[in-house]
Amino acid sequence: MSVIATPPMRIIATSFLLVGSVLLVSCTEHNPYVVSELSLERLGWDTVRVDVRFARVNAWGKVDSVERPVTTLNLFNATFDTLYSGPELILPVPDRALASEEPVLVEVCGRFDGMNVCEQKGFLASPKRIEARHDLDYPQNGDVEQGSYSVTLAVERKAWQADSWQEIESREVSGYWLAYVDGHEDEGVRIPFRRTRGRFNLARLENYRDFNYYLRSALLEESEAVVRFDLYVGLGGDETRVANDEKVVRKKPREIRELEVGSFVEQAAVEVLRRLTSFFGPTRTYVYLDSWQFIESERRYVIEMEITWGGTFLRQRWYRIGGLLEVKEDGSGAVFRRTKSNERGADRWEGRIDGDQLRLNDMHPRSPDESTDGSGEAG
Repeated sequence: MSVIATPPMRIIATSFLLVGSVLLVSCTEHNPYVVSELSLERLGWDTVRVDVRFARVNAWGKVDSVERPVTTLNLFNATFDTLYSGPELILPVPDRALASEEPVLVEVCGRFDGMNVCEQKGFLASPKRIEARHDLDYPQNGDVEQGSYSVTLAVERKAWQADSWQEIESREVSGYWLAYVDGHEDEGVRIPFRRTRGRFNLARLENYRDFNYYLRSALLEESEAVVRFDLYVGLGGDETRVANDEKVVRKKPREIRELEVGSFVEQAAVEVLRRLTSFFGPTRTYVYLDSWQFIESERRYVIEMEITWGGTFLRQRWYRIGGLLEVKEDGSGAVFRRTKSNERGADRWEGRIDGDQLRLNDMHPRSPDESTDGSGEAG
């Protein structure tokens, strides 16, 4: 009976310990090499020295230093683009092209018996800032949709181990203008910043309807509105505000609109007469402005006008053409539509013009010189 008294649980436990020991030894022998030390020494913003040591861990956990094998070093930016790959322990860092304090990662890999042993460590790129000088023209010719800008940018980084700043060149400068009515920044319009100078049309950009609503509301209630422009610029990362400006838009007085209407009527009459008269032209011409209105929502004039002219000095005959001139506030899209005429005027029109509508060239509105204090008028 004593021969078979061994507890079965002891046999099971012993077997488990043996299996565990086999697994431990197997894992240790499979990958016995490790990076025992990895340190980075900044030699400047553009250079970093890497110190790396390797070791071997035996089956009992003892760590023994080994000679550094064939080693590859990789340098990655914040989006894991490779900035450098090679065997050198002193790495070139393209700091000028990196964003301000952008995270940079160093990866070191040593090869043992066909296997890579790798370790990583990071550092930050230099602090950078952008100094901006700008000139902003808005609204142009009283048109609250139109404007232009010029920008001069100076990219600087902090001097190595000093408090001063040094100007550098950077390949990746991006940004935008944010235009908004004072107090309504969330309803602003982004103007993409592509070049150091350019023109923009707010009506073609996203969110213009909200911007225009608050602008018109301010002009209706106060006869003027403050439009703010914030300049956001970034170096390959998030843009930050580097400059701002403001323009006061005032409702265009009626006397200025009357000047514009008169200018459009004169230019339209010249072009219509050029199409209807002979080489020698009329001897006498009279142009009448009967009425006009400005359609606010369309930024368009509708003008009722009449042209009367006499023939050449050999045959003094009178011609009369009346109609509607429609033209946008900036002088574009001009069309003259005949609505009445005397018999001679009708014969001359029908003999030279196909239909009752004549498209005209773009015109140039005439208005007093803009003030130099950054303000402008709008309807």
